[in-house]
Amino acid sequence: MVLDYKDVAFSFQKRKIRRRRQRLKLALLILALGAIFCGYRYLRVSAASAKIQNLLLSGRVSEAEKKINASASAFFLRAQFRELRALSDLFGDRLPQAQTRFDELNRLRTKTSLHSGRFQKYFLDHGEYHKLKIYTDYLLPQGGDENIWFDALVHSAFFNAAESEKAVARLSAAFRQSHAKALAILAKVNADLRQGRFEYIFDKNGSALAYFDVRKQKTYSLLPGLDLSDFDRQLKKGLSYFQLTLDSTLQKKIDRLFKDFFGTLVVLNLPQNRILAAYSKPRSPGVANAVFSEAYEPGSIVKIISLLAYLRQDNQSLFPFDCPGHMALGGKIFYDWTAHQHVKDYSSALAMSCNLSFAKMGLQVGSKRLAAMLELFHFNSRPFQDWFLTFRTGTFNRELNHDFALAKLAVGIGEISLTTIHAAMLAAVFSQNGLLFPPYLIEDAKSVLYLGYYSHDSREQRLLSDDINFRRVKKAMQATVNDEKGTSHQARSASADLAVKTGTAGDRRYGFDALVIGFFPARNPRYAFAFRLEGAGKPELTGVLFLRDLVNILQKK
Repeated sequence: MVLDYKDVAFSFQKRKIRRRRQRLKLALLILALGAIFCGYRYLRVSAASAKIQNLLLSGRVSEAEKKINASASAFFLRAQFRELRALSDLFGDRLPQAQTRFDELNRLRTKTSLHSGRFQKYFLDHGEYHKLKIYTDYLLPQGGDENIWFDALVHSAFFNAAESEKAVARLSAAFRQSHAKALAILAKVNADLRQGRFEYIFDKNGSALAYFDVRKQKTYSLLPGLDLSDFDRQLKKGLSYFQLTLDSTLQKKIDRLFKDFFGTLVVLNLPQNRILAAYSKPRSPGVANAVFSEAYEPGSIVKIISLLAYLRQDNQSLFPFDCPGHMALGGKIFYDWTAHQHVKDYSSALAMSCNLSFAKMGLQVGSKRLAAMLELFHFNSRPFQDWFLTFRTGTFNRELNHDFALAKLAVGIGEISLTTIHAAMLAAVFSQNGLLFPPYLIEDAKSVLYLGYYSHDSREQRLLSDDINFRRVKKAMQATVNDEKGTSHQARSASADLAVKTGTAGDRRYGFDALVIGFFPARNPRYAFAFRLEGAGKPELTGVLFLRDLVNILQKK
């Protein structure tokens, strides 16, 4: 039926068609809006995933985990976020939890679109082989040259040359061609592993210092006077190559100096305190690396700190001082080695190492200020840390309840001790007018592909901004060599400008230990040093002659 109203035609059939079209348009609009919303949500989740990956690769693990928690409930990319959570466990050093999560993902046979190669490369570049193994084992069932390549690297890192070579054999010809240089390096590593030993610790000039016996799983040092077993423990994390700050030629010459002596010695390269030589030949057997660990009474070498504390106070009226060789303190007699008689100033006191002068200085400074000064120079502090190596510092009893104990502390005897590395650090700080670079031995480390993943970062510490008083102490240390009555006068040389402090410690029954610290050239220091000769007697004789020979060696470098 058609109605005609003022020349307008109207059809019920056309009306139905228009309504169907309207409904279709509405449905399409809803679908389009839904698609746009879903696309927007997908892009947001995908962007969050990319952000999380970047956070993990930049070491910001806690931030990454917060984003994972905020995004993991999203409908999209759920498997990807489960993998990211497992990766966050790896980056957070929660390896068992990460292993469990990756095992579950493998059981579910999930695949994600993460840039897995970036993570594998990160673990390799940081020498984190256990993490690389866990992640590569998870990815390996997915196939691909990249996963096979990292599997080969993991096997070599854990000393399994045979399995590494099997993995290399499965690589495609195209991959082999594009990675020829890396494959040649890996082949050299595997050849060394097959021989059963490989050199992996080197000195500053590239000379081998130690090799690892694969069968015995043990490091053998090629350098006299230094135990390198701490690197053994590091190799349990996988194969690495280490370059140390040591000069093996210098260390071997020092070994010859110790032919008739027991003791320890450190030479530091200033100003950053690279350890050029670290030598141990302890009289007590079984003390590994005594140069870093064995503590002993420091004797008079502590007097440079006592003198600095004295010079920093207002009252400096002690000198000139008449030293009778002994004095009464708290009902006890405090003795010196000799009666020095007239001590004109603090420089002469240090040069002659007058115990009574320094006992008086300690009493004038007071127990609190002297203790604070010692602690400023790292007594009673945590050891110096050089990556996985530890260098012990000294200790002393802070509870000084009478003048006699305070006087003993000021001259470095009684309840006070230090190590040879700490003694060398004291010399280094004075050479640099209060600036401290913590001493270090490890220059850098490289991965199984000889790619650097660790490099020492020297960071200075300013102990005191007091150049005037440091210069006064340095001048007094020079006087120990230049003054005729100085304890190191026999080491004087026209070619060597030395600043030195000697000390005597130990027990008369077993022979006194000769202790010497110092730096040279005094006006433009290049080296700081410390050594202890066990049972060699007072340092004015044997110790100073040993010093002279050491300086001659260093001058020829």
